[in-house]
Formats: sequence, C-alpha cells, structure tokens
Amino acid sequence: MKDLLARFVAAFKRGIDGELAALRASADAFEIPLSGGEDLGASRYAFDVADAGRDALVAGALCMLKTPHGEQRVAIARCEDRRVTLTAARAVDVAAGPNALVVAPWFLYDRLAQALEGLDVERHGVALALRLFGKEPYRRAPTELRCAHAGLDASQVAAVQLCSDSDLAFVWGPPGTGKTVTLTHVVEELLAQGQRILLVSTTNAAIDQILAKLAPRPWFADGVVRIGRSTAETYGAELAEVVDRKHGEHRAALDRLRRRIGDVVQQLRYAELLAVELAPATSAQQSLFGAPAPRLRAAALARVFAPGLAEVIAALPAAAQLRAVEVRRARLERVRVLAKARVAVHSAAERELETRVLVEARVVMCTLASAYLAPAMAEQRFDVLIAEEAGMATLPPLFYAACLCRHRAIVVGDPRQLPPIVQSDDTAVRRAIGRSVFDVTVADPARSEVVAMLDVQYRMHPAIGGLVGGLFYGGKLTHAADPAATEAIAARAPHPGAAVAVVDTHGRTTCERSAKGSSRVNRASAEIVAALALEAATAGTASIGVITPYAAQAAEIRRLLAARGLAGAVECNTIHRFQGRECDAIILDLVDAAPMRPSALVTEEPNLLNVSISRARGKLVIVADVAYFAAASPDGLVPTLLRRANIVSGA
Repeated sequence: MKDLLARFVAAFKRGIDGELAALRASADAFEIPLSGGEDLGASRYAFDVADAGRDALVAGALCMLKTPHGEQRVAIARCEDRRVTLTAARAVDVAAGPNALVVAPWFLYDRLAQALEGLDVERHGVALALRLFGKEPYRRAPTELRCAHAGLDASQVAAVQLCSDSDLAFVWGPPGTGKTVTLTHVVEELLAQGQRILLVSTTNAAIDQILAKLAPRPWFADGVVRIGRSTAETYGAELAEVVDRKHGEHRAALDRLRRRIGDVVQQLRYAELLAVELAPATSAQQSLFGAPAPRLRAAALARVFAPGLAEVIAALPAAAQLRAVEVRRARLERVRVLAKARVAVHSAAERELETRVLVEARVVMCTLASAYLAPAMAEQRFDVLIAEEAGMATLPPLFYAACLCRHRAIVVGDPRQLPPIVQSDDTAVRRAIGRSVFDVTVADPARSEVVAMLDVQYRMHPAIGGLVGGLFYGGKLTHAADPAATEAIAARAPHPGAAVAVVDTHGRTTCERSAKGSSRVNRASAEIVAALALEAATAGTASIGVITPYAAQAAEIRRLLAARGLAGAVECNTIHRFQGRECDAIILDLVDAAPMRPSALVTEEPNLLNVSISRARGKLVIVADVAYFAAASPDGLVPTLLRRANIVSGA
C-alpha cells in the first residue's frame, strides 16, 4: 500500500506541476487592500479586508503580504467577515501601511502538493482513498435502515440503502432528481448508525444548499460544524459561531482587548506628536538667553491624559510637560504590550476551542480546498467521506479528503454534467488530475452495482425533461414536476403555450472572434436573445436565465439587457456559471454561425449542452442556426437536439 500511495502522489504532483505552469502562463495574481492592522502577538497579525476579492481568501492558503518594507510569504490563519488573520515568519509593521495581500490561484496547488506529500499509511485512511479510486476491493453487506426516510421516492430510498450497505457508493443525481434531499437522508441514516462524517464539495454554494436542508433536523445545532465563510445563511453552524455559542467569553475578551489596544495605539501616536511639539523645551533650557519654550494647553493634553490631570499638567513648564508626556508614553507602551500578551493567550485558547469543537462535531462540512488548507483539519479523522458535486472535483483534493476518513466513501454527482476544470491542455495533466472520479472508478455507471441512479426528476416540464432524459440518460428519467407550476410558465411569452421552442436564425446572423481573441460573439443573435428576454420579463416570468457558451457573447447580451432595463431581471452567463442553478425560463444562445466553423465547445461537449437545457423549469428557448449545424454534422448532438426540440414544440 505504501508503494501504491507513493505512485499516486507522484502522479498527482506531476499533474499539479503541469497545471501550475498553465496557470502561471494564463492567470495573473491580484492584490486585495488591507487596513486596520493589528499585531496579535505570536507572529499573528489581523487586518480588515476590502470587499473586492475577499471571497478568494481561504484559511490555510499561502499569499504574499505586500508592505512598504517589502514582501513576504504569509499564511491565512482565519477569515471572519471582513477581517483576516495572518501568520508571518518575519515581524510586520502593521502601522506602516499601505498593506495588501497578493493572491495567486497557483498558491492553492502549492499547498495541495504539500498536503499530499504529508500523507502516511499509518496516520491516514489511505486504504479508503485507494478504494475510492478503484485500487482496493469494496465490501457490501445488507443492513437494516434505522430511520424512516418518509417522502423519498423508490430510487432515493435505494440510494440511501446503498450508502448504508456498501463502503463505496456513488449516488448519480441527474438534474432535478432531489440529490440534495437524498443526501440529507444519507447523512441522517449514517449518524443514526454512529458514524462521524466529513462532507465536502467543490463549491461553497453546494455546501450552502446542503446546510439549508440539514438545518431543520433536531440534531443539527449540536452536531454540525461548517468550516469557511459564506454570504448565505449559516444557521449558526460556522466554526466561529459555534465557538462563540459555546465559549463566548474568549471572543468577548478578545473584542475588549482589541478595542483597548486600538485606543492605546491612538494615544501613543498622539503622545508622540506632543513630544515632538515639546522637544524645543529641552534646548531652550540649555540657553540662558533663549525664550521660554511654549507650553501645551489642557485641550491638547486631554488626548493623552485624563481631563483633570490634563488641567494640572497644562500649568507646568514645557520641560515638565515633556517629562510627563514621556512617562505617559512609557506607561501606554507597557499597557499595549500587556494587552497584546493577553490577546495572544486568548487567541491560543480560542484556537484550542476551535479544535475541540471540531473534534466533538458529528458532521464537518467544508470545501475540498478547506479540507487540506484549514490548519485545524490536519489531525481530524472521520468514519465517512461524502463528496458532493464530485464529478466536478479534480482528483488530488478528492484523494486527500478520502485519506482523512477510514471506513466509507460516498460520491454524489452527475457524470453527465460539468467535469473538473483544468487549465492545462496537456493530456498527461488532464489524465492525472482532470478526470472525473466517475470515469476513474465507475466508467459505466449505468451497469455498476455501487452506483444508485436517482430517476425521478421534479424540476422540469415533461417536454424539457424528455429532451434531457432522452439525450443524456438513456430515456431512464421519469417526470414528476408540479404540472400546474410548469404549465403556467410554459403558457407565458415568448412562444406562449410551448415549453420548448427553437428560434431558427438561419441567414440572419454571423459569428466572429471577439476582440480579445479566443471567445466568439454573434451580435445579431444577441439582439434576438435580448428581445426574447424582454418578452419573458414583460409576461411576468419570475426568473429568467440566458445561457451561452462564450464569455464575449454573454458580455454583449448583458450590455443589450441593460439597455432594455433588464440588468437586474435577467441573469446572463456562460454555461459553467449556471451549474447547479435553475430558472423558470432559459434562453440558450448557441452563437455559432457562418462564416466560422462550429466550435468543439458546442458540438463536442455533451455535458455542457446537458447543463444548458436542464436549468429550465417551464420554458426552454433555443436560439440557433438550424441548417448551419445540420450541414456541419447531420447526426451530431446539436442537430439531434434541435430536431427533437422542434418535434416537441410542434414546429
């Protein structure tokens, strides 16, 4: 097993090195301004963070701290709201300013490589990780479910049963099949069996959705901890919130001490200014003929001394005032040093409490990045790994997360939707880190006994669900969306009464490269899409999404939507941005047209097309040059989709 682990780590590191090279060539580092610096002691420093870029900060990540004195590498110890705590090898003058964090996407891969190097067969669940990747046999034995799981359909109950019976399980959740609901029941069942769970996902948004489903459960408040920040409701489960709830005295003491230090620092700065103003008093004393040094008034001294004492000192000669100010400066400095020492003590106690809270948690939720970045996670061990959105996860962090668990791995996702995003075009890199874990372990998920497919979709109008199920799921989906709700959406414009419609742009549009190079834009098609969106908004459709394969086309459509007053009413973005989302009406703009050849992004990426059409609840409008795609590839996926869509719409 040790040799096999070494081979996996070596392969991952080669893939990471190739991806790092691609990232450095294609992506730029960016700066996040810092303010309100505070020295916490023990090489820890806290700053307020500007809103721009704040979401890029993750506890455990490495960054560069840029100060007037130079740059140094720092680690993010914690992120709270608009404040970040850093650890640094060299002292930081927090008052010097301006300061900034330099964040680069490749820093995450640096830390991932370090985490992989630290894996050990004695201390980590390497056997489970190898089982997840198909290198160790799985075990399956019938078990009796301990919870009722009322309200689940048959395929959802079968998924819960598989997750209970097998130490390796894949829950295949096509769009709208209740994947998150099923996952909630899986968590409840395994908790009833006494299992401790690590629940990870590629994105915070997915964690948000699961957290919202878990929150009403009676065991939630005492059993679930979330690592990482979110703009969504956290239901009191975020790590700092749990620590506050259980041990708020440390946080209250820290807040008081930090306010006190802030006041003292301000007094010290003003005292330094007073000392500079009084400095001529010393030289004036040394001259028999010099004019008496000017004294300071009580109003000026009151910034450093108590009001009554300021009045007394105001009556003293300037030289005596200077001595009093120097004594006050020394006392303030002692107060600052003592307060910093107490901050360090309380901060250390708080970190210990965070570790204790994590140890006591029955479910820990975090992103895959936080699993290897968060310092508190390094020594945590779990019984079960549940990986949500696992089809989108690059392989190395998924392997590492499995190594934090010992007994069971549950993969939740959809191999027919978006794969992992990898910048490198190198085949070896994509094979090492960019394949879906479904492709690695269950290449034919429809025939695997460790895969449970959810087969009832509750999102889409049957006409839309029929397209999705027929094209991407072998016709295995059945449809149980609320007919009244979906028919009401279909009844509205554009194309009233039709759940599916194709707008054929033949001969009316042209496609060209965008000014920035690799992307594409079709301005006439964008005009058609904007007009359709206006129709939908005017008809009262509650949520409207416009999807396109190209960033340049999305930008052009957003410009046209804004000109029509629809900027806040219609969401327009690329396919990748819509993963996991849904809208009442979706307008899909395929963009490609003469004189350019069809792009592989449209014609050779079935998963992208699946995501595009499965976001719609009640209306799907596809804008495309039908004859153009048919001429390029008569039996291709896009012409097949357009033909079936026309049949469904009755065109």
